[in-house]
Amino acid sequence: MYLKKKTIVLWAVLLIIATAVMTIGLVNPFGFTHFLDFFKFNMITGMIKNMYYADVSAADFANGAIEGFARGTGDPYTDYLYGEEAEAYMEDVSGSFDGIGVYIENNVEDNTITVVSAISGTPAEEAGLVSGDKILAVAGVNYTGEQMNEAVSNMRGQSGTTVDVTVLKVDSGETVTLNIERRHIDVTTVESKIIDGTRIGYISISQFTGSTGYEFDEQLKSVLDGGARSLVIDLRNNPGGYVDAAVDVASNFVKSGDEIVYTLSKDGDKESYTSEGSQYKMPIVLLINQGSASASEILTGALKDYGLAHVIGETSYGKGVVQNVTELPSGEVISVTIARYYTPSGTCIHEVGIEPDEVIPMELSKYARLDALTLEEDEQLSAAVDYLTK
Repeated sequence: MYLKKKTIVLWAVLLIIATAVMTIGLVNPFGFTHFLDFFKFNMITGMIKNMYYADVSAADFANGAIEGFARGTGDPYTDYLYGEEAEAYMEDVSGSFDGIGVYIENNVEDNTITVVSAISGTPAEEAGLVSGDKILAVAGVNYTGEQMNEAVSNMRGQSGTTVDVTVLKVDSGETVTLNIERRHIDVTTVESKIIDGTRIGYISISQFTGSTGYEFDEQLKSVLDGGARSLVIDLRNNPGGYVDAAVDVASNFVKSGDEIVYTLSKDGDKESYTSEGSQYKMPIVLLINQGSASASEILTGALKDYGLAHVIGETSYGKGVVQNVTELPSGEVISVTIARYYTPSGTCIHEVGIEPDEVIPMELSKYARLDALTLEEDEQLSAAVDYLTK
């Protein structure tokens, strides 16, 4: 009887240990087998909480820890946003906000805030911000790339007020401080016209939002009804946006059922996006530059791979990864890079970009005022017109 009791106690102890191990493994954010990392995390966070000289709320500790976990990926596009930063992010996505109108990223190579592009017609464009400029300080406060979200919040503000933005200019290497007025910005993503004296339709896409596909369809119909027989699609300074929006635009030209882009996860899972729209057949020129990124490159890659467009300009930005963005019920936003994307020919352009068929450099200062350039001043658009009229 004594031996049986001892055996029961031993098995009970083993069961308790096994249950504890399983529980820790299930709640361990570092993985089931990384117990030492879990214990180190708990020990150090406990030390900070107990030793720090002021009271900090549990919510602030939790938000900071989650933000740090996201940054641990080393990926500039994986992030956790809360409070005002989350609100600002969702305003950007909606295309309506008060600010200076610039798309930026955390450049992990040098830990700087780097301009992807200025939004057309905004104070940032008027101030001369172009792709590759580095934002060093906002309102006298210095920021690193890891502090990009704080810098964004500082650039936001009431319409009509101004903010000093210190910038390292990519073209001259000079550091300048620009006093930029904040304005209310409602982004119209698609605009069109018939180029004077031609039968060439011109459509510019400033970014890819939820409404871009519909807007493009309307503008394409407008230029075709106006007599256009060929088309220039201007993606210069377009930082990208929704994959589905780029697919919607491409579907106007890519044969129904053909692949426009596909993604591969780290496990090799493939998701394919195919054309489902009507097909227009006409000569097309795409204009791209260093500020053409993400969804812009998806559209460019598809039309170039299928030989549906002649690409003119300079090498694109090279953002070949896709993010899943989730807004939690409590208002926080989680952005996670989930896959690389590939053009129909199987090319991944991440950190490489797309090389144009016809490379035509242009002064960076001109990219900050594209809307104000005449046809003669815009070498790339002029080359597009020459190509379509020869």
